[in-house]
Amino acid sequence: MPIRTVYDQWSELQEFGTFTKGVQGVDKKDDVTTSWRAKIMWSNRSWTATVQEQIPDDRIRWTSEGAKGSTEGVVTFHELAPSLTRIVVVVEYTPSGFFEKTGNIWRAQGRRLRLDLKHFARQVTLHADEDLEGWRGEIRDGEVVRSHEEGLEDDERPEDEEYEDEYDEGAEEPEDDYEDEDDEDEYDEEEDEEDEDDDEEDAEGDEEEDDRR
Repeated sequence: MPIRTVYDQWSELQEFGTFTKGVQGVDKKDDVTTSWRAKIMWSNRSWTATVQEQIPDDRIRWTSEGAKGSTEGVVTFHELAPSLTRIVVVVEYTPSGFFEKTGNIWRAQGRRLRLDLKHFARQVTLHADEDLEGWRGEIRDGEVVRSHEEGLEDDERPEDEEYEDEYDEGAEEPEDDYEDEDDEDEYDEEEDEEDEDDDEEDAEGDEEEDDRR
């Protein structure tokens, strides 16, 4: 599937509870914070996730804190072809409590994640024809630096306008050339004045020699 389709589907976090087996529900508090409820094997758990970095069609990095553990994770999107996208998910899980640490030995969380990724791939394929907007904003260091609306505007801007903006930014550089030329002219004028002074001194010297003669 195209990278934008895959990313937009992933950015709809509140929909994860409708197609995955482990996630029971996701509540979006704001553009940065979400509350999750999940069941892994016979253990129910909940946690709060905070997006630390989110760049459309590129990556989402988050941290989470819960009563039974904490996580740090990142998902990246890689375009292999116009209609082929690779998703790479890396999650570091730190369990809290004896039961969670025991479950971590059996890698229950990792198996649950891999299974839900397969469900996600199926979801994207089945709903590829739907008009999904996704969240096109940008987050840096846990703060929204570009809103969803601003992201949509940037996506809809023609490429020639972006080129014109880059050209306008670069058009300011020739001012330095004019300044350099002015400096050179001033330097040349100073040299000419020094040459004239030298010529006058030589002429005065010749006149003094003539007077002596």
